[in-house]
Amino acid sequence: MKSQNLFCLKFSILLAITGFLLVFFWRQFWFLTDDAYISFRYVSNSLMGYGYVWNPPPFRPVEGYTNFLWVVVLDIVWRIFGVIPPESANYISLIFSYLTLVIGSCIILQINWNSVLYKYRIFFVGSFLFGVMTNRTFIAWTSSGLETAMMNFFIILWAYFCIFVKRTRLVWPFAVSFAASLISLTRPDGLLYGMATAFVVLLLWLDKRDNISKKWLLAASPLLLIIFHLGWRLKTYGEWLPNTFYAKQVAIWPESGIRYAISFLLEYALWFWTAPLLLFTFKKLLSIKKSKNYPDRVCGLLLCFISGLYRKAPLIPGIVILTLIAHALYYTLIVGGDHFEYRPYSFLIPCIFISFMWFLNKAGGKALPSIIMLLVFIFLSYPVPWTHWALTHRLTTRQETFVMRIPISERWPKYIRWYASLFDRVQFWLIEHRVCMRHQEHKIFYQHILNEYPSREEGLLLSSNNFPVHATYCVGVPGWVLPKVNIIDIGGLNDYVTARTPADKNNFRHMAHDRFPPEGYVECFSPNVIIRSRQAVLLPRKDPLIAAYIIECEKKWAEKIKEPDIRSHLSVSRKFVW
Repeated sequence: MKSQNLFCLKFSILLAITGFLLVFFWRQFWFLTDDAYISFRYVSNSLMGYGYVWNPPPFRPVEGYTNFLWVVVLDIVWRIFGVIPPESANYISLIFSYLTLVIGSCIILQINWNSVLYKYRIFFVGSFLFGVMTNRTFIAWTSSGLETAMMNFFIILWAYFCIFVKRTRLVWPFAVSFAASLISLTRPDGLLYGMATAFVVLLLWLDKRDNISKKWLLAASPLLLIIFHLGWRLKTYGEWLPNTFYAKQVAIWPESGIRYAISFLLEYALWFWTAPLLLFTFKKLLSIKKSKNYPDRVCGLLLCFISGLYRKAPLIPGIVILTLIAHALYYTLIVGGDHFEYRPYSFLIPCIFISFMWFLNKAGGKALPSIIMLLVFIFLSYPVPWTHWALTHRLTTRQETFVMRIPISERWPKYIRWYASLFDRVQFWLIEHRVCMRHQEHKIFYQHILNEYPSREEGLLLSSNNFPVHATYCVGVPGWVLPKVNIIDIGGLNDYVTARTPADKNNFRHMAHDRFPPEGYVECFSPNVIIRSRQAVLLPRKDPLIAAYIIECEKKWAEKIKEPDIRSHLSVSRKFVW
């Protein structure tokens, strides 16, 4: 009992120290992105009584955010506590980041440790906390104003519920379904977790329905939240998917996604992750070879191994792992990565450290070699990201950080410079295509555009009469500081027509920046708000813009981009690109 109390005390102290260190790193990497302000504008319009729309009526409602639950959370915090999204978002992300570390620690404690490594559990928890907390990708997404930290927490929580909560109790289907619903409501790609959960719940119920009551199946009712949200989206916006999907998804882009994955692998030396995996696999095959039923041929060996996995390996962990892999592969092979620095892989960081320790445990080696392997893995994950950070974190101007491609190989010793050079080549290709844009560039760009526009307090003084319109390409900050001005999004994230205007597939691809409005579309709304010396200037219009004309204009162009004959002859306008 005393030893258990001592262990709990050590664990509590470890979590407390983690909290202080996390705040320190969070402050060092604190930033907001221009894209975060897109969600902030939707929240603002909700509080003004328009609902979650980009521009108020008579403009067509579009879903230009991809983080419904995040918008709801920011909305609730603003309404209850009076804290605006730019001030609350990063604190909320910090809380979710800390909770992710706590859940990850609980997973490590509940691993069925072998007798050799059991006594070192607190060391493995500490290594997990230190390794994840000092991972640059994890730190970067403890802020940003985006939903990433919240999404990551829900994914780790879902995995924890799936594997460690007893499945015979009613709490299991409820907890797993509720976590899956939270993931799905946070981002559209979270629907994968909802489908995986529905499959698992139904499969288990069909397999054990004689021993499980119908209440067990009914406990999975939180999955209905996903269906209700899809129905609400269809009714509100007229589409099954967010407008951003149509704006960004030009074509599958594996040549970008594979480079994105290679860059991630090189940056954190994930090739070393295979060491305990190979050790575990070798030991497993060796144990099969020594068994009495050892097959005579290789085919028999494989069948025996698969059969052994089928009989002995739990079904749920396998589905959890496949779901996590499928999520990462979707961004790798279909989307082509992401505009942001490893955002869609950030949920993998805790999973990578947990799986590394799990393989070490299953390999059943001695304590000292296992500890050394873990420390080496953590150490190898530092040189690339922290060399890059050392070279870039003092760059503070837009000129220095625009399409920021900073080589790290020049700072590495000659005998390992080849590794850094390979990383540089992959990074340069990605960033040239606006993929994997680094944290520092987004941080400085946000500050730059914030200094170009008036404050929100000044923007609130503008009149909304006669439908003032401002057309721009980077719309986050402008949309927030000009809450009474209608913003035409040239990039299409928040514009129905631009998001569906054909992109020229022969053009040099830029992630999430491939679409432009058709010629004459933006002019249809007579943009009359320009920015001069941080002041919003309202220009007089030759003809007044009225509600009926806005509705007619949107309807006319929406029909044009759907007609194949006209669509193929649309010319694209770049006149208003910021």
